[in-house]
Amino acid sequence: MLTKVLFIMGLLFLGCYGFFTVQAHVRQAQLESELEDPPVFSALPLRADAKPVQEGDLFGRLEIPNLDLSVMVMEGDSDETLRLGAGRIPGTPLVIAGHRDSFFRPLKDIKIHDRIKLTTAAGTSEYDVDSTKIVEPEDTWVLDEGTQDGLTLVTCYPFYYIGPAPQRFVVQATKR
Repeated sequence: MLTKVLFIMGLLFLGCYGFFTVQAHVRQAQLESELEDPPVFSALPLRADAKPVQEGDLFGRLEIPNLDLSVMVMEGDSDETLRLGAGRIPGTPLVIAGHRDSFFRPLKDIKIHDRIKLTTAAGTSEYDVDSTKIVEPEDTWVLDEGTQDGLTLVTCYPFYYIGPAPQRFVVQATKR
């Protein structure tokens, strides 16, 4: 009996993992398409009540060629947003968060001077990695360190920790 219960639980966990993986890949493809082919707007004047930016809206694409990392970035940092891609943390300079056990796993191999590309509807910017550091979760000061010419990436640390990670891995980069 216990064997059957464990088998069924295993199938359920695999099914959930498969569902979430497929859902993330589908959302990444939708965002990629939206970035490459933005919707066409009419020539009507802009209305004052234009839709504000919302959680999950497209922000851009983050690429780190040396790590073979490419991920679509959405507005926000909710659990759902970070399950489907990376998220720009609201109320900060340019800070992007991602899960260490999915899209941001390659950050474990990032090096000083690696190039980071960020493509948004406004164009493409390139950054050089200046530093990496490991901080405690309550060290939110790292989110405020950025400038107009800076980019900060944040993920949980250690990378292979099982369960909620006790620290954060922070990458800071400056615009080229």
